[in-house]
Amino acid sequence: MLYPTITMRELDNWILYGKTMYLVDLRNQSSFERCHLAGAVNIPFEELEEHTGELPTDRPIVFYCSRGSQSMLACNRLWDQGFQVVNAGGGLMAYRGRNLVCSVPYGQML
Repeated sequence: MLYPTITMRELDNWILYGKTMYLVDLRNQSSFERCHLAGAVNIPFEELEEHTGELPTDRPIVFYCSRGSQSMLACNRLWDQGFQVVNAGGGLMAYRGRNLVCSVPYGQML
């Protein structure tokens, strides 16, 4: 594993301070619509290969999912293809920050 992994707390600070990145939520569309991080785009893990041509090459792509396993797999795949990737370890289950956009109560977000 050669790509960086950050904690959800670090990601919260990156969002708060406007760090340049492309933030990708890998969960399915209904989970994303219920709750996601501010500024994230939704590319479900199962559809990632179909969308690699749309991903930027000029800034880090930060992946997160529910628990961290799919974001790690996404980073492995795209790192090998030459993308700048960052894994947000732990996923939304580990998130305790202030940058959530939710349409349901916090406990129902996943």
